[in-house]
Amino acid sequence: MKASLQWLKEYVTIDAKPEELGHILTMAGLEVEGMETIGEGFEQVIVSRILEVRPHPNADRLSLCMVETGKETIQVVCGAPNVEVGAFSPLALPGVTLPGGGVLKKGRIRGELSEGMLLAEDELGLTDDHSGIMILSGALSSGTSLFRVLPIPDTIFDVSITPNRPDCTCIIGIAREIAAVTGQTLRLPEITFKEDAPPIGDLTNVTILDPQGCPRYAAGVIQGVKQGISPFWIRYRLHQSGVRSINNLVDVTNYVMLEMGQPLHAFDYNRLRENRIVVRRAEAGEEFSTLDGQNRKLSREILMICDGERPVALAGIMGGLNSEVAEKTRDLLIESAFFDPVTIRRGSKFLGLSTEASYRFERGADIGGTKRALKRAMSLILDLAGGRISSRIIDNFPGEKPPPTIPFRTEKANSALGISLTGEKMKGLLKSLEMEVEDFGENDLTVKPPSFRVDIQREVDLIEEVARLYGFDNIPVTYPRIRPSDEIDAPELQLRDTIRPIMTGLGFSEIITYSFISPDSIDRIGADKSSDLRAFTVIMNPLTVDQSVLRTSLIPGLLGAIRTNFNHGERNLKLFEWGKLFFQKEKDKQPIEKLCLTAAMTGSYGGKKWNGQERQVDFYDIKGAAEVLLKEIGLSNLRFGGDETLCAFDPEYSCEIIFADKMVGRLGKVSSRVIDAYDLREENIFIFELDIETLLSVQPVERKFRPFAKYPAVFRDISILLDRRIESSRIVDTILRQGGALTESVDIFDLYEGNKIAASEKAVALRICYRSETRTLDGDEINRLHDSVIEAVRLETGGRLREG
Repeated sequence: MKASLQWLKEYVTIDAKPEELGHILTMAGLEVEGMETIGEGFEQVIVSRILEVRPHPNADRLSLCMVETGKETIQVVCGAPNVEVGAFSPLALPGVTLPGGGVLKKGRIRGELSEGMLLAEDELGLTDDHSGIMILSGALSSGTSLFRVLPIPDTIFDVSITPNRPDCTCIIGIAREIAAVTGQTLRLPEITFKEDAPPIGDLTNVTILDPQGCPRYAAGVIQGVKQGISPFWIRYRLHQSGVRSINNLVDVTNYVMLEMGQPLHAFDYNRLRENRIVVRRAEAGEEFSTLDGQNRKLSREILMICDGERPVALAGIMGGLNSEVAEKTRDLLIESAFFDPVTIRRGSKFLGLSTEASYRFERGADIGGTKRALKRAMSLILDLAGGRISSRIIDNFPGEKPPPTIPFRTEKANSALGISLTGEKMKGLLKSLEMEVEDFGENDLTVKPPSFRVDIQREVDLIEEVARLYGFDNIPVTYPRIRPSDEIDAPELQLRDTIRPIMTGLGFSEIITYSFISPDSIDRIGADKSSDLRAFTVIMNPLTVDQSVLRTSLIPGLLGAIRTNFNHGERNLKLFEWGKLFFQKEKDKQPIEKLCLTAAMTGSYGGKKWNGQERQVDFYDIKGAAEVLLKEIGLSNLRFGGDETLCAFDPEYSCEIIFADKMVGRLGKVSSRVIDAYDLREENIFIFELDIETLLSVQPVERKFRPFAKYPAVFRDISILLDRRIESSRIVDTILRQGGALTESVDIFDLYEGNKIAASEKAVALRICYRSETRTLDGDEINRLHDSVIEAVRLETGGRLREG
């Protein structure tokens, strides 16, 4: 929100310097993000009078102007088409720094001396008008400083308005805050006009078919207006607020919106068929052409303003071409309404169209201020464009409700804030915000907030207002008292705090992604139609269509983060995320929440080495990372297998992670179809997922100290040929079971699949370590044990020793 200091001073006395006022606003909860000074460096710009205008002898489009400065008469070369004798205009003398950064110097233009520069409004930084030099009006004299006749120097505050304070999206709203904080009185503009046109009931009527979407609609008619250029003071304030000037009729509606926070709309009364207004929902598939020239397809989400036959505006968003105020417009119907914030937000998001009006309606306009804003606009139009105002106005307000009454305990407020204010002092602070305050008992109050403070609903909101006005700087610093506690963190938090350093120790970086995804993202990872991943919790008012449901998988967010890094040139990634998933199992009930850990590896392992070599990450890298993590938290006897096709993964390079006959996770290579769907252009992306709930349900293996071995170990290497569909872990399990206490470990160190063996087979190379903790094993005993192990493998898996 841009706020002009000179405009604010019209409604409240301000003695503070701009920097001090910026601090006051920030400490009151209206953060000032920046300030811009208008007119800075224009001390030498003065009012001048044009005494004579002659054609330039060497240029058809230039004029030689003799200009009175108050001290002397000088010659100025000017190219503006509107120079005329007797006009007063701003004159920059040599030495002035112009807004573009250049310093004005005396010089010759096409052979003629120019001793200054007559300035246009845009050259002064006042508006965007460059149609000619600025013509000043009023009782003026040459040589007067421009500061004395224009609202400069001025300071424009860039104020960040939080979504809960729609009342501050206007100049009067900010002025009201300044008045309350500084103890000044707010001065509202007087509204007076004569009603001399026919009664409003003879001119139009309003029908609201959707009172939920439009609880209040006010309208008035002005006949016989004259369209033209707005006066400078309106154009200046609109420009400094970031709004383009169009004409005096439209500018008034924008001016009142900026002044009072109430968006208005002006219709060409004679282009409204049957001269009436109907508020209804759009029909699905209906089309409408808006003021920006776009033809838009509508939905039932959108509220429409219609005449007797057709739509004429998108309610609260933008008007239509078929009823716009044009050059020939002579009669106006002015709309001032309150539209439901949720309805406007949904319509704006559906259309992808955000305007100054929708910005305010989405946050909640003042339902009690529609009538006053309408009268203010009609009064200004009467002053600037003439015309006759209809007798009375229409105010269709079917859903009028009394303001809430909020009990307020002064002792509660003092306790919460750590201060000691009297009830009378708090009463005065709240009244300065235009709240109705009455005593209730010895120390309590009852408070009715004004209609423009839609954010005040509870006692705690009132306590916040007391804190703001009392001043956060005035609240004494007190340190919290913390009592020792024997409480232990929840198991999932303990596990999270254990896992995080392990993952970072493995070289992974933690990411945090949005909990919102689109249903389309689940399609892209290849989930079945019946999958639990489609048990979506739908968000009522999503920020975008890409964030319309709560996530049921961390993989879409992880792949999105990978794509972002790829786009920034980072391809060797190790990322992980700990987060919640949400599954809507039953309608109208809270979703089931599950914790999940997901990690990914991409690119080359460790990057390019000093010798120029690099190795791409593979299935065994992600499997190894998962194994290390699980072993560190006590899950050592893992099995990798499973027959199911796993969502998002290549079936040739994926498996389930099993501990104690329970699936605790899954891992694999991301399938090429998913890579294409996410536009990743990378073949080597590997992911593992762990189900935290299942991890917490299994009993980890307790770690015990084992003394160093006293007796020597015997190692035997074997290569087993077996069906490639059989899991290698079955060989390891069989050897450990058959070998018993004398088999210390079994490690797979090679896997071969190629033309030296049958296509249906694979060769798994293993190293077996035999050792006794009580004696040295002799050769015969080891041979007998080893033979029994090989036979057990043959019987259990069908595998056989590979010869040669």
